[in-house]
Amino acid sequence: MGDSPEERRSKDTVPEPSAKEAETGKGKKEKKEKSAEGSKPRPASSQRGSLTKSHIGVSLPMGAPAAKPTMRFMPTYRLESKNPLNKERVENIIKAVMNRHYNDEYMFHPKHSLHMAAQVSEEIKNRIKLDNYDRYRYIVLVTVGEFLMQGLYSMVNFLWDAEKDGFVTYSVERPSYFAVCTTFYLYYD
Repeated sequence: MGDSPEERRSKDTVPEPSAKEAETGKGKKEKKEKSAEGSKPRPASSQRGSLTKSHIGVSLPMGAPAAKPTMRFMPTYRLESKNPLNKERVENIIKAVMNRHYNDEYMFHPKHSLHMAAQVSEEIKNRIKLDNYDRYRYIVLVTVGEFLMQGLYSMVNFLWDAEKDGFVTYSVERPSYFAVCTTFYLYYD
């Protein structure tokens, strides 16, 4: 009557004998012995074994920090940003960075321009992130090319919310090269 749920479960679930045990008749003796062991009281730590995770076989190297548990938050059901994006501020950031890097002293070179464009796009993205606009992701594209009597056509397609998502573009044109920066800002819940 005073059995705990764990003791009742151990009495009810007794493993089935294998085919060899059934043939030899050893299975019945072992069942009786196991059921007798199952009725013995268990230590308190083993009764709660299902609620704790076992770390047997897991070892961390010396000096390695233990993994932080992931934080879970309840949904806020808030659809608007606490700090909405300011498009004029983003335009000013793009203009300042592009004019500082792509000025009259800049000379176009295919290898150097690739690294310069990557640095400029990273700097623009980081400066926009410093403003801490809530719930926005950014995509910054910087395209640099040399004027050699060629044309350039570019097209981008997105599926986005026209009220919350958008883009800002800025271009610098010099007699020998052009540089175009397009920054997309995408709102996410």
